[in-house]
Amino acid sequence: MNVRAGMLALCLPFLLVQVNDLSAQNLIADVVSHEKEAVGQKCKAAEYAEDFVSLVDFNNDGLDDVITNLGAVRCDGEVGGLCGEVGCPYNFYIQVAEGGYFFAANADLYGYDVKKRYGNMVLELKANAASCGRDDSEYCSMTIRVRGARFETISKK
Repeated sequence: MNVRAGMLALCLPFLLVQVNDLSAQNLIADVVSHEKEAVGQKCKAAEYAEDFVSLVDFNNDGLDDVITNLGAVRCDGEVGGLCGEVGCPYNFYIQVAEGGYFFAANADLYGYDVKKRYGNMVLELKANAASCGRDDSEYCSMTIRVRGARFETISKK
C-alpha cells in the first residue's frame, strides 16, 4: 500500500486503515488514472470490470466520493488476481471542495453496500470474521459512518 506521510489510525482491527493528512500536495486530480497506474505496477496486463469504480457521497458532504474495487481487475488474465484470503482491496477517496480527492482509507472486503439511514449514507461492509473478533467461516458485517474524513464504526456483527 502506498501510504503518504501522515498519521495512520487503525480504525477497525484487521480491516480499515484511515489516513489523516489533508495537505494540498496529496490531492489526486484523477482517481481512476491514479488507481490504474498503481495496478500497472502489479499487473503486466489489466482489464477493468464496470464495478472497478463507484461514485457515491459516502461522507454526506454533497460531493461525490470514489470507492475503487481491486477485485474488479483481471490481472494478467486472472479474475480477482489482486485479492487475498481476507477479501479484495477497496480504496476510499474523499472529494474536497477545493478540487481533487485524497486517499482516506483502504480495506480488504468481500463487498459493501451504501445505504441511507436516518437521512445519512452509511457503508455496510462485508469483511473477514477476524474484523469482528471472531474465528469462524462467516463474514463479519460492519456498519460505518463517515463524518468529514473520519470513519466511525456504528455496529459489528
